[in-house]
Amino acid sequence: MEGLTASVVLVILVVGVVSSLSTSYQQSQSVRATSTGVTLARQLVDEIVSKPFDGDPAGTGSGARSTFTDVSAYNGYSDNSDNLPLLKPGTPPPSLDVTGEDDYVRQTSVVVGAQPTINNVPDNVSPATDFAIVNVNVRCPDGQIISVPEFVAKYPIPQQ
Repeated sequence: MEGLTASVVLVILVVGVVSSLSTSYQQSQSVRATSTGVTLARQLVDEIVSKPFDGDPAGTGSGARSTFTDVSAYNGYSDNSDNLPLLKPGTPPPSLDVTGEDDYVRQTSVVVGAQPTINNVPDNVSPATDFAIVNVNVRCPDGQIISVPEFVAKYPIPQQ
């Protein structure tokens, strides 16, 4: 009888430990997916805002990403982790495969015409084509959507 009682107590303890480990693993996977999604979104946002912005609202996001020369060109651009040239393993120079077997999908939008709050002052109205909001959404393998917005402005770069 004592052996049976000890066995039942041991089974209950083992089930509790296994349940805790399973929950911990699932949370770890969720945090890893979120971190990877944010990294992929920030990488693309940083690439986009490093380009000049001419205020043209007619960007299409079609064609090869390497040919995009303006912020507006990224409007409507989409890719997934299977075709990220900077992250694919085995291509010279060696690069980092941060997505593994997981599938991440990135989609961008560029909304030209965002107005800064200073435009509420009557004498400080800026043209609508001087500003835009770039938004990169990343769909993670678990269905979570990571959204990273960035405000861009058209301003002249002084020539020296």
